[in-house]
Amino acid sequence: MSVSAGSVTALLGRNGMGKTTTIRAIMGLLPQTSGAIRLAGQDITHLPSHRRARLGIGLVPEARQAFRSLTVKEHLEMAYRPAANGSPGWNTARLMDLFPVLRRRSGAMGNKLSGGEQQLLVIARALSTNPQLLLLDEPTEGLAPAVVQEVGDLVRRLLVEEDAPAVLLVEQNLRFALQVADRAVVLVKGDVAFDGTAAALAEDVERQQQLIGLGVG
Repeated sequence: MSVSAGSVTALLGRNGMGKTTTIRAIMGLLPQTSGAIRLAGQDITHLPSHRRARLGIGLVPEARQAFRSLTVKEHLEMAYRPAANGSPGWNTARLMDLFPVLRRRSGAMGNKLSGGEQQLLVIARALSTNPQLLLLDEPTEGLAPAVVQEVGDLVRRLLVEEDAPAVLLVEQNLRFALQVADRAVVLVKGDVAFDGTAAALAEDVERQQQLIGLGVG
């Protein structure tokens, strides 16, 4: 499986099929038993998670992890790392432009944000590391429909940027995933059972139900 810069690949499947395990293995949080992981051509299979992060992998975990003792602005400043090419990349000012709600709440403590605001903050914090690969693990879980739409709009806005990262999205909300993604990969018991365009899978309700048990037609 490969993920390209400036595009979203949705990693889909029923519960227990290995989606979050794949994300955690890419990040170096779980050991691998086979295969290899390469980032921009570099083999990172045996590197610890902190080295992978420094090389350009950003993770938005399934459980929101905003810090109680930091303001919104401090979250972004603490995590910030210049882009690999030396440019400012996704600095705090640029992220505030992309996330207007975070600009309005820049002085608020992390634990005072709504669930939706916390999710946007965690995504912005991951972007502030200027990743080549952004891993999104269940970013819409527990969010109101309006906030789910906001997250989707944000991801699509991000992709038009010249320095947009590759995005790997794990998501149970099939409708959201197929609307946001360019490509879909479906896992069945850890193996790839489908690898094609999100549009093709969105149009094939029978295959959705066969592979995932859900349909969005």
